[in-house]
Amino acid sequence: MDSSIPLYSLYGQIDTAAELRFLHLESLESRNRVYDWNIRPHRHLDLYQLIWVDNGGGTVMLDEQTLALQSPVLISIPPPIVHGFQWRPDTDGLILTIAENFVADLVRQCGDPAIGASMDQLLTITGAVDPGSVDRLRRLFGTILDEYVHNRVCRSTAISGSVLMLFAEVARLRHLSLQKSSVRDSGGQALYRRFKEVIEAHYRDRWGVADYAAELATTERSLRRLCLGMAGQSPMKIVHQRVVLEAKRKLLYTEKTIAEVCYDLGFDDPAYFTRFFTRIEDQTPMEFRRLRHVTSTNGR
Repeated sequence: MDSSIPLYSLYGQIDTAAELRFLHLESLESRNRVYDWNIRPHRHLDLYQLIWVDNGGGTVMLDEQTLALQSPVLISIPPPIVHGFQWRPDTDGLILTIAENFVADLVRQCGDPAIGASMDQLLTITGAVDPGSVDRLRRLFGTILDEYVHNRVCRSTAISGSVLMLFAEVARLRHLSLQKSSVRDSGGQALYRRFKEVIEAHYRDRWGVADYAAELATTERSLRRLCLGMAGQSPMKIVHQRVVLEAKRKLLYTEKTIAEVCYDLGFDDPAYFTRFFTRIEDQTPMEFRRLRHVTSTNGR
């Protein structure tokens, strides 16, 4: 990830490595009020965030997506995701920030792979949250807040247990979301998730389908069938979309030249990179950057 994209520990604070068991909880109002309710796009190197919006709403930017959300809202953001918020001033909720090492410790202690898999994926749940889940989320965030602000005996243990319960609720909501999307093959889900993990590790290496299939110990045909069933897209289209997503991040949030972006993403020829980007986006990298900057300027 490019260090030119704003990288913070907590928003507005210079990035430093998080303490091993770092956990921070604050109201939406406490930080957003300082920034006029406009949290500009940024990311965290080694922090997860769970954002609970109990009342109100606003506009949320998650990588290249811009969503208008109305409470109740739960957003689970793993470290790599670029995110920004423009909440309405009446919005009420909580932001839970947890060190990556702390999350890994909790996941390891519980031994439930569904929780680890869920926490490593972006999740946005809004109006579809059922009343029972809303009540549980409200209770869990309330319990964590109560333990966080009081220095009682076994405080750390109580917070850890409540955070794990919150992780479990997030995993259940993700499971329900996948069910509603008609993704039913649990074996296929695991392999597809592994494919996405391999993409994260190697999308700059210009691998072909054969390379990904070999890494996953499967055949090219099986990988293609899996991707078409899970995402309706070929394996290479999924890989190319990840490359383009990273290109967009660099074009939007850094001042790097097109050539520098090209080389960062493993391409040897800026002209070829421009053709690659244009084929997928129907606009050149320069057009994408210029149009997005014009839209951002007009929106201020």
